[in-house]
Amino acid sequence: MKTPAYFALRRQVPRQRVRGFTLVELLVVVLFLVTVVVLAAPRLLNMGSEARTAKQQAIFGSVRAAAQITRAAAQVHGELAVTGNVLVDGIKISTVYGYPTASPAGIIAATGLDPAADQISVSGGGTQAGNAITVSLNGAPGTCTVVYAAPTSTDAQPSVTFVNSDGNGSTGC
Repeated sequence: MKTPAYFALRRQVPRQRVRGFTLVELLVVVLFLVTVVVLAAPRLLNMGSEARTAKQQAIFGSVRAAAQITRAAAQVHGELAVTGNVLVDGIKISTVYGYPTASPAGIIAATGLDPAADQISVSGGGTQAGNAITVSLNGAPGTCTVVYAAPTSTDAQPSVTFVNSDGNGSTGC
């Protein structure tokens, strides 16, 4: 009996060897991936703290800049009395000695901060010289605040303080 052509061709073609991963190769790849994850995980977990600190620094810079811009506008308009108001970009800002008051109608209006949209809390403050207002980041562990204190006299400048503490004595919020 004659062998069919299909089987004849199959016998003549050499079989190719199927290659796969050996157990050693697989273990080396797994160890490499575990090492990368172990080294990268702490950096990824710390990103939240870095983001909160960056946001706090942005608020700090915004408060300082807004105070100086308001002072310049008050000087131009002659509003350097104990109390007053000045218009900056169409926004009415209450002032004390030409600087924004430590109130929502003062420094908060001057910076354009929105407690709901910016996820911040505003506490303290007032419209008199020397009053202080605190801007805190919502959801931050520890203390992430910017404190603005209105000037106490004609020649004084406001105080802007950057408080960044994790609550355990080290920086980072």
